[in-house]
Amino acid sequence: MIQQLPLFPLGTVLFPGSTLNLHIFEERYRTMIGKCIVEDVPFGVVYLRAGDEVSEDRPLALPAETASIGTIAQINAHVRLEDGRYLINAIGMQRFHLQYIIQRAPYMVGMVMPLAEESGAQVDVAARELRAVYRRYWQAVSVASGAPVEAEDLPVAPEALAYYLADRCQVSYVQKQRWLEMELIARLRSLGSELMSELAILPPSVGLGNLN
Repeated sequence: MIQQLPLFPLGTVLFPGSTLNLHIFEERYRTMIGKCIVEDVPFGVVYLRAGDEVSEDRPLALPAETASIGTIAQINAHVRLEDGRYLINAIGMQRFHLQYIIQRAPYMVGMVMPLAEESGAQVDVAARELRAVYRRYWQAVSVASGAPVEAEDLPVAPEALAYYLADRCQVSYVQKQRWLEMELIARLRSLGSELMSELAILPPSVGLGNLN
């Protein structure tokens, strides 16, 4: 169901299940975050591709060019400093598609459509293949380093698995945004390809083997 959501354009990408620490110092965002805290409502994080944001004190600023797919963020901890600034910790809840902007000043507000994740046999297969590549990757790292390397336990659900690895991969925010925008099967397969690329530059002592 379409809903109204205050938006925070950032030069970073938030995935569902991941956390974000923010220092809120601009007056307009103090107002926005203060309202979210009082009303116990979320806000949306959208990747800022280019430009700036129009506000009352910067009416001629170049309008922000934001991604159309973002993540609903729920504030789960906050501290209000004496001068009115906030330190907040928020967690990503769910992807959304930005339908249109209804307000740009003092901060952006948009109408958004929350996005569900797909499921089914193909998703399960893609998740299983990604787990296999992940195991092979850490085996190869262990061989290359000459020391045992313990791989992290991965989330069970395919969507949580994909977001967990996407958040931890050392790639550009442009690539992370691409992953956020992908459907789940494509996201799982793309993450597998990323790990395969990393494997390709490691010593060939550990083969890729059967991914199924």
